[in-house]
Amino acid sequence: MKLFMAAMVPLAVLASTAHAQVQITISQPAEATTMDPGRSTQVLTVNYFYNLYDALTRWDNSLRLQPGLAISWKNVNETTWEFTLRQGVKFHDGAPLTAEDVKATLERNLQPGKTVVQPGFATIEAVQIVNPTTIRIMTKKPDPLLLVRVAQMGAQILPARLTTDEGMKELARRPVGTGAYRFVEWVKDERLVMEANRDWWGWEGRAPAIDRAVWKPIPEDFPRIVALEKGEADIITNVPPDRIKGIADGRATQILATPSSRIVTLSINSTQPPLADKRARQALHYALDIGSIIRNLYAGQGKPFSGGVADTDFGYNASLKPYPFDPAKAKQLLAEAGRPNGIDVTLHAGSGTMVNDKFLLEAIADMWAKSGIRARIDIMEMGARQRMLNERAVPPNGLLLGNPQSTLLDADGSLWRLWHPNGFNGKYWIGSQPGQRFHDLMEQARYSLDPAKRRALYMEATQIIHDEKPWLELFQEVIVYGVSRRVAFKPRADYRLIVAEMAPSR
Repeated sequence: MKLFMAAMVPLAVLASTAHAQVQITISQPAEATTMDPGRSTQVLTVNYFYNLYDALTRWDNSLRLQPGLAISWKNVNETTWEFTLRQGVKFHDGAPLTAEDVKATLERNLQPGKTVVQPGFATIEAVQIVNPTTIRIMTKKPDPLLLVRVAQMGAQILPARLTTDEGMKELARRPVGTGAYRFVEWVKDERLVMEANRDWWGWEGRAPAIDRAVWKPIPEDFPRIVALEKGEADIITNVPPDRIKGIADGRATQILATPSSRIVTLSINSTQPPLADKRARQALHYALDIGSIIRNLYAGQGKPFSGGVADTDFGYNASLKPYPFDPAKAKQLLAEAGRPNGIDVTLHAGSGTMVNDKFLLEAIADMWAKSGIRARIDIMEMGARQRMLNERAVPPNGLLLGNPQSTLLDADGSLWRLWHPNGFNGKYWIGSQPGQRFHDLMEQARYSLDPAKRRALYMEATQIIHDEKPWLELFQEVIVYGVSRRVAFKPRADYRLIVAEMAPSR
């Protein structure tokens, strides 16, 4: 951990040195793609948003819902929620937070094409200002998840002036939020710097213990680990499984890990043959030994799954079992689909999407080859991957590696966020379209206030995902961080690195 003043101050005398400031360096494997919280759901980039901005509600470290920029809320009727806004909150540019800012932010998320998070807010009909301290959110139908929707990705409140088309261009480069940390500078491919917001309204009156956070992208695993071991980084993400023990045993380093709400999948553009045939998509799964992949590439840190929903979410279907590794079955299905000589596909990934991403694609391609599935691998930089996501531009018979996480701890914020007609995968599979059984089940669940009914709807919908395999389902992740012993924090199941939750070790 770096300490800075006119001269460096040793950590041991931090408490007795009135003006000492604490700086930490966090190293992720990829650069940020934008500072606009409505324009990315990529985990590494979202980490910036949760430090720079606040939302009406928030998840605490144990994933319990807490007040944020709203101090209280109530139901006016089944389709109307009323929120009382926190007073005295200022944006980083000194402007006061107003009801107009909240209204403008949420309304931007209701417009298709303005953000990439619109499906998560599609239940909202309108936002109304009651008075300067009160807003109302009206939903199209009763929405059991509205309180967590306003805590999710893209719900971070912006100044109204930055929600216009021109304002969004400025926001992407120079963020202005109300969060615990304010933006200082962004030197592309080198560092992004934040400093503590001393005007922050705070959580329970606690000021941030870390004064300055430097986010340093280091794409390659070995240099990232060396930075941790030399004290040049205090937290590193995407720890290679074969280095976990060495870091855990290090004199100055430790491993922090927790099961996650994130799954590893590959989106499939199945709009054209051969992958338009579900038998070909099923063959992709039978041709993979997921257990071997987890053991050999991820040190056993992962859990195979099926049905599209992690076990952290309401809607998880425990009765669905992953397809077994059966190359003969894969070949049979391809023959039944009219492809006895195999098929050709392309595997796309952004470099740094997840741990061992390149090796993962190579392992998949190698296993598939034994069943007649010929895969070409395309590794791109993260900005290109984000454009492919945002523009829904995965080529026909292409697959794009991702590790989406739940935004609501409910299938609506995981499965339906992605497979909604306006979601990232919505255009790639006919089942997402209105009139299809899967679509109608998920829409019914979205608006039902009866938990038992919602669960039953999700059980049928996840069974359809299990049978149709509209994407390639691999495994549920475990989060692993390499951390300096001089830093203390509790890892979160939602992958957020929130600097205000961190402190120097005692």
